[in-house]
Amino acid sequence: PYRTRAMFTGLIQAVGRLIDRTPLGGDVRLRFTVGAMPFDDVQLGESIACNGVCLTVVAHDGGAFEAVAVEETLAKTTLGRRADGDAVNLERALAVGGRLD
Repeated sequence: PYRTRAMFTGLIQAVGRLIDRTPLGGDVRLRFTVGAMPFDDVQLGESIACNGVCLTVVAHDGGAFEAVAVEETLAKTTLGRRADGDAVNLERALAVGGRLD
C-alpha cells in the first residue's frame, strides 16, 4: 500500500544519473537511475527530490524512474541545465513517523 509522505529532510540518500530527456512542449520528461537508493516500494505519484527539486514519479522500474519537469521548474532550477549522464542527488520523501538520520 502507498505510504503517506510528508516532507524532505535535505539528506541525500543516493546519487543517481539522468539517463534520458524527452521534450513535451516546454516541459521535459526525465528518466533517472536510482543508484543505491532504497527503491523496492516506490509508488506512482510519490515525490522524489532530484538535486533538491521535488518531482512526482510518473513511471518506474527496478532501477530507474521518470518524472515530468515543467517549463518553470527547468528555468528556475539546475535541472534545466542537466545533460544525459549527469549525476543527481536523490532523496525520497520522509514517511510520517519516519526516522531522521
